[in-house]
Amino acid sequence: MKPLKCLGLSFLFFLFSTVQIPALTLKDALREALTHNPAILARGHEVKASQSAIRAARGRLLPQVNFLAQASRLSDPRAVVPIKGPGKFPTFSRDLYLAEFDLVFPIYAGGRLRKLVKIAEIETALRESLKNQTALDLLANVKDTFYLGLYLKELVSAREKTLSALKREEKEAELRLKVGRIPPLDLMRIKTQVRAEEAALTAAREGLRRAKEALSVLLGRPPKSEFPLEGELQAAKRPEEVNPDLALSCRPDILAQREAVKKAEELAELAFREHFPGVDLYSSYGRRAGSGLNDSEEVWEAGVRLRLNIFSGGTISARVAEARSRALAERERLRLLELSARREIADALSLITQAEEEVAHFEAARATAKEAFRVESLKYRTGAGTVTDMLLAQAAWAQAEADYLGARYRLAKAYVAYERATTFIARGWLKLECWSTTKFESKNSEAEKWPKK
Repeated sequence: MKPLKCLGLSFLFFLFSTVQIPALTLKDALREALTHNPAILARGHEVKASQSAIRAARGRLLPQVNFLAQASRLSDPRAVVPIKGPGKFPTFSRDLYLAEFDLVFPIYAGGRLRKLVKIAEIETALRESLKNQTALDLLANVKDTFYLGLYLKELVSAREKTLSALKREEKEAELRLKVGRIPPLDLMRIKTQVRAEEAALTAAREGLRRAKEALSVLLGRPPKSEFPLEGELQAAKRPEEVNPDLALSCRPDILAQREAVKKAEELAELAFREHFPGVDLYSSYGRRAGSGLNDSEEVWEAGVRLRLNIFSGGTISARVAEARSRALAERERLRLLELSARREIADALSLITQAEEEVAHFEAARATAKEAFRVESLKYRTGAGTVTDMLLAQAAWAQAEADYLGARYRLAKAYVAYERATTFIARGWLKLECWSTTKFESKNSEAEKWPKK
């Protein structure tokens, strides 16, 4: 039985080891992040909560009906019902029982109730804009992290190639040392360089693992790194420049701040309306009884109630001044946000230009460094060069490869920054109201375009 059991366990281990984990594409990563990321889900719950607040505010415009039931014992007997005329004495009792329905209907509240409804609607629009902004930031973070993973993946491959070339030199040096053609110090220097390249390769692999774990968390998964990434850093087409005013009209953070300004102004108006009177229609109907529920009679009342603040010690005026100052502060925050957004767009375009030049420079530099290493390696084998020159050429080649890949990653990151600043990154993933449907095409939704001015 034991051999069969071991054979079964071996088969299961082989089966699980041969199961391939599907590769993750950028499109799948973006879709999964928008579906499962906790920050997005939290924003969705906030939107639903604000929508419920609208229904609650509208409900205050309707009549309010309450039922009251009360049983009490008094220290001294009290009339169960009021005296209704001469010679008709009421029944007294220390136990009183009451059951009644109360109705309050607001006839006039100085516009305060409708202001509360409007504020709740503004809050909902603000929460929706914040949800879109969270989604926009999430798309940018996922793209950045995915491109970082692709960069480190290619860096690992480049490190492996340079390490492989250096190990070939190490093997040849070992053979040449045996026949006495090189001194032992040359081999020691080559081995030291091999160890340095192995350390650099390990650093790149660990960096890739951390990037995958960070991406996994953005997707709403536990931090894991077993999944492979599908794709490679490719030269992207320079994005079309957009009028900043047009871009600002689509940015959810600016739209949210504009709603915050509206909310602050409405709160200031609401505070001012505390000076206005309130008129309610009220009524109640029920029955009151004494001990043992005897002498039960109906009781009711109806009337109109007026509330008007005559003097509040300056409290209402102070609240109005406070609310107006807060509204002015929100306006200044909006202006600062618009200025920052314009700077983000300009900075992203500048970074794209800089990264494009770096890519062109390092692309030529890595070809030169690779050829220099080949020449120095050949010279060293033939005895025309030194091991120092060869190792310096190898280190320069490895650094040139890393610099080239780093420049490509910075270019991709600059594109993402520009797409985020102009909301291009959300095209096909989010439905922003400022887009219409005739200019830009998207793979994930209908064609969309910027609105005309």
